Order: sequence, then structure tokens, then C-alpha cells
Amino acid sequence: MRGTGPAMVRQAALTAPRRATFDTQSEAWGYVCGCILALGASTSFAVARAGILAGLTPTDLILMRFGVAGVLLFPVLIPLLLRHGLANLGGIGWPRALVLTLLGGPAFAMMQMGGYAFAPLAHGAVIHPASVTILSTAIAASMLGERLSRAHLLGAALVIGGIVLISWHGLHAAAGANSWIGDLLFFTSAVLWAGFTVLIRYWRVNAVRAISVVSLLSLLIILPGYLAWYGLDYLCARPACPMAVQALVQGLLQGVIAITAYSQAIRNLGVSRAVLFPAMVPAVSILIGIPIVGEIPGPLQLTGLVLVTFGLLIAVGLFRRLLPARAQSIATPRNIPC
Repeated sequence: MRGTGPAMVRQAALTAPRRATFDTQSEAWGYVCGCILALGASTSFAVARAGILAGLTPTDLILMRFGVAGVLLFPVLIPLLLRHGLANLGGIGWPRALVLTLLGGPAFAMMQMGGYAFAPLAHGAVIHPASVTILSTAIAASMLGERLSRAHLLGAALVIGGIVLISWHGLHAAAGANSWIGDLLFFTSAVLWAGFTVLIRYWRVNAVRAISVVSLLSLLIILPGYLAWYGLDYLCARPACPMAVQALVQGLLQGVIAITAYSQAIRNLGVSRAVLFPAMVPAVSILIGIPIVGEIPGPLQLTGLVLVTFGLLIAVGLFRRLLPARAQSIATPRNIPC
């Protein structure tokens, strides 16, 4: 009989309809994950400002962020704790874990969230992520021996100029206007997160594992402190809807989904392309914030936003890849979304 040989079997296998598969290692999925990061980080800035305007305190937002993220990311640590033991804290070690928690835990979050009690969304959404990108590059150059190209220096100059324009009104406003305090808090939080980012790279620690450890330790710090200072009755009396929104956005979207998506984008696209997505955060945050908090940036803030956005795109090398240019020896540090 014909049609029973190996050749026919192979032909049948080739012509048989294939079941659609989803490749999580593809570049397309990497771009999707990068967009998830940009949308998640931008939404968290806008919703944090809206929460402050709705009467929540920065400690409320911090509790929701680390409470949800600490619980949801704890399963990531279980197999690591079983393998390496509690004494080694999932392979990271207590000394490094404590340093990372100091830089990326409650103190960092208090400054980042607390800034919105003094300054509008346009300030926090631009000053913090832009400063993280520039500071991470500068710290990496000094600690890791990475060379800074002219593109990085030009981008940094544009970012600094944009931040000055954004903060100009607060610095020159009449007495009683305290937006400069918020700007200072945003910048200080950026210094802490830039140190967190560079140390993760310097110590070669997996980002998701580090965030899981920091979230758990932060939860163990912030929850007892919150209850001791405010009491359980105060927590139960907080407005349920705004607190639930913060739990979903700060804890789930930003604290878990955005972090995981960014790590996947780095694996699929590489650092040089993945860092383009955090550079989108300032512009996207302000656009999202217009319907959420009703704050429309003024001419100076919009000009500063344009300068910051172009500066970030230059610093991460977008135009170097789009336009013919000679190769520049620079490895951009991996910025982890805050």
C-alpha cells in the first residue's frame, strides 16, 4: 500500500493544522510587557496623587503597596527559602536584604508618596523617574566603571533643565506654597531608588526576587508600625473604596505586575531597548492624571516635560539607534520601576 512510508508520515505532520501557541520569549511579548510597565507605573503615580487628594495619608498608601505586594510575592520566596534557608533569606542574605530594604522599602515609599501631599502630579511623575534614570547612570559610571557617552551627558543636561522648569513655580511661588518640599521628597526618593537599582546590578541579584524580599520585610515593618501608631480602629475606619483602589494599583499593578512585566521585557528585548519604557512614564503619567486628578500642567511644566522626555530618550540611546551614528561604548544601567 502507498502512503505508509516515513516520507508520507513526515509530510502529514507538516501539513497537519498546528495549534496556535503563545511565545512568551518573543520580542512582541517583550514590547507588550514594556507597555504594561509604562502604563502600570504611570497609573500608580496618578492614583497616588488622587488618593492624597481624597484624604488618604502617605502611610495608607505605603501599607496598601507593601501589604498587597508582600503577600502576593511571598510564594516566590517559599521555594527559595526551602532551598537556601531562612538564615540566607532566599539566597540574598540578610545584610544585602536589609540594605535593599533601607533603600527600596518604607523610607523610599514614604518620600515618594509623601511628596504628593505638597506637589502636584506633574512634579512627581517627572522628577522621580527622570532623576532615577540619570542618577542610576551616574552611580553606575562611578561604581561599575561604565563609560558615559556624550548622548548620556546631553540627555542628563536636558533632564536637569526640564526638572528646573517643572519646579520653577514652586520655587518662586508666594509664601505658603510648599511644592518645593514635594519636589525635594521626590528627588530624595529617586536617590534611594537609584541606589537600590545599581546595587541589584552590582550584586547580580534577580530583580523579582529582590522586590519579593523587600516587600515582605517592608510589610513586617510597616504593618506593626501602622497599627501601633494609628490603631486597628483607625484602619477599619479608613474609606474602603479609596483604600481598595490603592491596594489594586499600588500593591497589585505596580508592586507585582509592573515589576514582573519589566523583568520579562528585559529578558526578551535586552536592557538597551527595555529602558525606553520607563522613559515614557513622565508623559503617560501626566496624560493619565488629567482625567483622574484634574490637574492640567501649565506652559512651564509642559515645556519641562518635553525637555525631560527628549532627554531621557537621548540618554537611553533611542536616537542613536534610529539615526546612523558611530557605535558608542556604553552599557545603560537597568532601571527598575518604582
